[in-house]
Amino acid sequence: MNLTIEDAGPCKKLLKFEIPKETIESEFEKKTQEACSAVQLPGFRKGRAPRKLVEKRFETQIKEDVKQTIISESYEKALEENKIEPVGDPKFDPDFGNLNIEIGKPLAFDVTLEVLPIFEVNEYKGIPLKKKAIDVLDEEIEKTLKELALQKAQLSVIDSGGIEERDVIICDCKIDVDSITIFEDNDVEIKVLDESKIANTAIPDLAGKLKGKTTGKSCVIDVILSNDFTIREYCGKKAKINLVVNEIKRLIPPEIDENFAKTLNSKSLDDLKINVRKRLEANKNIWAENDLRKQILDTLLAQTQFDLPKDFVDRHTEERLYKHQLDLVKRGVPFEEVQKQTEAIKNASEESVMKELKASLILDHIAKKEKIFVTENEVDQRIAEIAYSYNTDKKIVRKQLETHGNLSYLRNEMREDKALAFLIKEAKIEEEAKK
Repeated sequence: MNLTIEDAGPCKKLLKFEIPKETIESEFEKKTQEACSAVQLPGFRKGRAPRKLVEKRFETQIKEDVKQTIISESYEKALEENKIEPVGDPKFDPDFGNLNIEIGKPLAFDVTLEVLPIFEVNEYKGIPLKKKAIDVLDEEIEKTLKELALQKAQLSVIDSGGIEERDVIICDCKIDVDSITIFEDNDVEIKVLDESKIANTAIPDLAGKLKGKTTGKSCVIDVILSNDFTIREYCGKKAKINLVVNEIKRLIPPEIDENFAKTLNSKSLDDLKINVRKRLEANKNIWAENDLRKQILDTLLAQTQFDLPKDFVDRHTEERLYKHQLDLVKRGVPFEEVQKQTEAIKNASEESVMKELKASLILDHIAKKEKIFVTENEVDQRIAEIAYSYNTDKKIVRKQLETHGNLSYLRNEMREDKALAFLIKEAKIEEEAKK
């Protein structure tokens, strides 16, 4: 075959094929002989039908087989000999569907395809980095202890003082439209937030409107009844909500003392503070390591410029979406929250998607140069970690990954992690001074 390769744009190649008539004639002869040996026509035993009769009956099908074989083999040979790695499906010229084989004439066709960018990564060893100081302040420990205490807080009735945000009030509720009472209920429980609902109607700044009100006091609030209001004929109407506060409840955290520490399985308050400090240090270490990874990727992206093929971006957008989901799964995020965050990830800007894809290509390039691979034992260990976070069997997790074709994505992610770990190890790290 005669082949001409032209650049058709960023990461795009135009392959122009011309298949000599001799190749077509040879393939036609081969396909015809195969047909003669395989078909069975009325009045003839299998493989005994006259060649001219077979050609007449099956000429269109034979020519179509010849065309498909020649095009497929020529395309694969062109990719192999020219070391071309296409991205996505090839696009044949618009007239390809009407392309017919004619014996005694050459066959010409064009194929356009997108390819991975060719680039080189220079100076990826010894990247200068600044590591954030791991410094846990006493104030942070105290704040964490208060947060832990708040988790064990219990609702208690407040005998004195006014309503505060996040209180729960028990009140009598009456709703009037044009001075006519259309709704009335007693001992309604309402959580006082910036926007709470009363009778399926959102009340903006409810916390501000009720702030300071004491037990026995009333409050009148002007609202527009929502479309979800209990009585449909009044939906969208102006109304007045009259609340009479019967009781105020507030989350009262326990005292942060020795007894509190024991409820958290610590021997003493000092022991609890030590454990809290260790946990905060561990979290800050993770944060500092992630910051180093970000610095490395920012440096590599800044010094390595290349375009990305559109098909590659489209295909890998879905893969990157799965990667984000996998990150959430590994952290033990509930399934409902994973779904919510997935929607947010889908709406990520194209720029951030492109940046992530470029970073992945650069890391893959470095991993190949440094012969960084992921073993099956390492994959098994990661699957076991995912299974543990979901409290399930690792065989079930592996089967799900294989069923959905996501096992390769997991391996790629692990390889990128190993490449980043290698780059951090080779980097010149300057640690910030502690405060």
